[in-house]
Amino acid sequence: MLLPFREHLDFGPTPYDQLQAKEGIPVVKGNVVSDVLTVPLGRWKRMGAWGCFLNLSNQQQTDAYVCEITPGSETLPQRHLFEEIIYIAKGRGATSVWQDDGAKVNFEWAAGAIFAIPLNSSYQHFNGSRDEAVRLFAGTTLPRMINIFHNEDFIFRNPFNFRDRFHAGDDFLRYNKHVTERYWETNLVPDVNRFTLDDFPMKGQGVRHMRYTLADTTYGCHVSEFPPGCRSTFHRHGPGAVIIITQGEGYVVLWKDGEERTRHEFKAGTIYSPDDLMWHGHFNTGKGTMRHFAVRGDSPKYSHDRFRNPLWTMIPLKEEPPEIHREYLETLKRNGVETAASIVDD
Repeated sequence: MLLPFREHLDFGPTPYDQLQAKEGIPVVKGNVVSDVLTVPLGRWKRMGAWGCFLNLSNQQQTDAYVCEITPGSETLPQRHLFEEIIYIAKGRGATSVWQDDGAKVNFEWAAGAIFAIPLNSSYQHFNGSRDEAVRLFAGTTLPRMINIFHNEDFIFRNPFNFRDRFHAGDDFLRYNKHVTERYWETNLVPDVNRFTLDDFPMKGQGVRHMRYTLADTTYGCHVSEFPPGCRSTFHRHGPGAVIIITQGEGYVVLWKDGEERTRHEFKAGTIYSPDDLMWHGHFNTGKGTMRHFAVRGDSPKYSHDRFRNPLWTMIPLKEEPPEIHREYLETLKRNGVETAASIVDD
């Protein structure tokens, strides 16, 4: 049997693999992390904190990491030439952001907040509590950037200031713009579970959704909401989507064409990431609203959807294997959750 060309060669570690080894913190792989608050961490010298890499879904386009800041402490100042979007999973504190010759922009945050670091700006995080640790989850484009340039000085010690991406002074928090349906531009969302979303029926009956461009980043992210008794259609896309449950409970179903489906239960704090072109669907099985925050792809402001792979698509509910929805209805019944009428009618 002929093997795929890549399997004949040993390419060795990538520049990203080598960087992770130098960083010396745990590297978590696979598709699912059960709880962001309990995933094991190691001492992270560069950050001056604790952390681990989430190098999920067998890809090196994007990654994520978890960082813990102990009570009353702060990270070391950071600067890097890759995009970074942050979700605060636990705790409260503040972040300072600045460029070389300018004043610092300071803003506070608490659990549920999302924000981005303007590209190649300096920043530092502070834990605002003397009793509770901060845990943050961040998605980044580090793998793609370090694998392209394979030069750590260029990535971490580059002096160029992207002045067009940095809002100085009060303008940082003042910038807040609902551009169009399901699309918002801002620098800080104080609480993803309280942010008003727009209807998105294409993703599923009752689903609500908002895409963001944060800090003028090219890196995409969105928040989706699923009311009780609601679920998404199955969909697939390119690699690099990393999703964290911010509220509620349920499960995700993952599968690739020709392979068995797998079901993974989730709760607030669960993280999962589908492989390239892996079908996935999100199911709310609780009596309350379920929301998730996802980092993936391009930001709406800089997306190039006209170049999208035609295999990135959705399966209409009526065309999916019928046992999937039947199992969902049975789960809702066991949990005492009323099925959304719109799903039953379909």
